[in-house]
Amino acid sequence: MASYRVALTGGAGAGKSAAAQVFAECGAFVVDADQIAHELMEPGQAACNAIIAAFGSGIADSEGRILRPKLRERVFADSAARKTLEGILHPPIHELMKRRSEGAQPYAILVIPLLAETGRPAHVDRVLVLETDPTHQRRRLRERGLDADAIERLLAIQAIPAARRAYADDIVVNDGSREALADDVRALHNRYLALANLR
Repeated sequence: MASYRVALTGGAGAGKSAAAQVFAECGAFVVDADQIAHELMEPGQAACNAIIAAFGSGIADSEGRILRPKLRERVFADSAARKTLEGILHPPIHELMKRRSEGAQPYAILVIPLLAETGRPAHVDRVLVLETDPTHQRRRLRERGLDADAIERLLAIQAIPAARRAYADDIVVNDGSREALADDVRALHNRYLALANLR
């Protein structure tokens, strides 16, 4: 039986991880693009080898483990380097997300932070966009340990909210408490159960 797949996206600090956790608690099958990216960048993986070949051995330590802060600095500063990295990682990420969610019940949540930047995958049935006020967004990113300069550089390379809305079937504004977000997610869970059952 084919899975009903919902892509969950939003800017940095919008609350994607918190929303995905509630979906998982409700029983949805969650696949996270960032987690897959971490797997693909492990030493010995084809994508890891391709990144080192593209960016030079200085991007990895003596054990072949990619130095993520150094790589992050490179792609923040250079749009061509960012496109190179995306070209290496995005195809296998989307393929693995599709494969891992195949047959998932009752439905699958695919957490795809860069959906607006890379386009809606053909295997996605619905797109949920999380939005938040820039003030809340910057506060949450500071709480993750990013300084002001890093926050602004991160936000500068992300799609504008209107670009995400263009893909949205559902929009949740996450400007309140974590419990308010959880209430919104639970309501969507019931909607997605109904849609999945219509298949």
